[in-house]
Amino acid sequence: MSASAPVDRVLERIAQGDDVAVACSAEGLACQRDVRVDAHYDGKPVCTVTLPWVVDGHAILVADETVAASVAEERLASLASALAMPVCVIRRPVAA
Repeated sequence: MSASAPVDRVLERIAQGDDVAVACSAEGLACQRDVRVDAHYDGKPVCTVTLPWVVDGHAILVADETVAASVAEERLASLASALAMPVCVIRRPVAA
C-alpha cells in the first residue's frame, strides 16, 4: 500500500518489532488503540469491528508468520472493501 512517508516509516518500525505508540511518537503521528468502526457490505453497515490500532487514518493489523501470506492478503482485501479507510497488514516473526 502506498501511504505517506511518515506512515511508511511507522509501518517499517512496527514490522521490526517497535511498539506502535513509540513508532508513531517518533514520527509525530497520531495513533488510536482499539478503535470501533462499522464494516459495510453493499453500502450498508453490517457489523462493528474493533481495530487494534489506527495510525493517521490507516487501520493497522499485525499478522505473525504462522498466518499464511495468502490468508493475510485475503483478510486485507476483505477488510479494505468493508472499511472506509486504508488497511495495512504487517507481518512479523513469532516471538521466541
